[in-house]
Amino acid sequence: MGASSGTLVLLAALAISSAASAADCRIENATYREAETGVELVFAAASGENTPVTHGFRTEIGKFKLDGHVLFDPEIERPVGMLMNNCPEGDVTGATIAACTVWKGIVYGIDEATGHVDLIPPEGAGAPDALLLPGFGPAILSSAVGRGMESGPWDVFEFKECAS
Repeated sequence: MGASSGTLVLLAALAISSAASAADCRIENATYREAETGVELVFAAASGENTPVTHGFRTEIGKFKLDGHVLFDPEIERPVGMLMNNCPEGDVTGATIAACTVWKGIVYGIDEATGHVDLIPPEGAGAPDALLLPGFGPAILSSAVGRGMESGPWDVFEFKECAS
């Protein structure tokens, strides 16, 4: 086997191990990356036992450090994600929360092998290969976070790594 064949085998093995690592990673330990801008979503376990939050995540876009969470909305029976910029702590509702919300939408998980799209799995489940956050990019560009960006992120984030 020549050097180039060995390189191809190594690259194929790395691709397989990368794909397998998403399935072996719990969603609350997963990091996802948007390909064009490199924006990352870093997931963490939701805090508190009696909270409606099903997932927590954070990201940095430029100088902004943003916090996000996913809540299951029983009215539409879907997980709704929210990304917020500098929201006040505590029990905040209405206009106050709307003013600091950068993006809000349903969060979908994508199985790249089958092309199947489903709702984001619950904490404790395996991480999907990719996430789809409809309208994420345009929301970022139309907010204070997106000012000065030449182009915004797309709405698809691919699995990057798993925190231990």
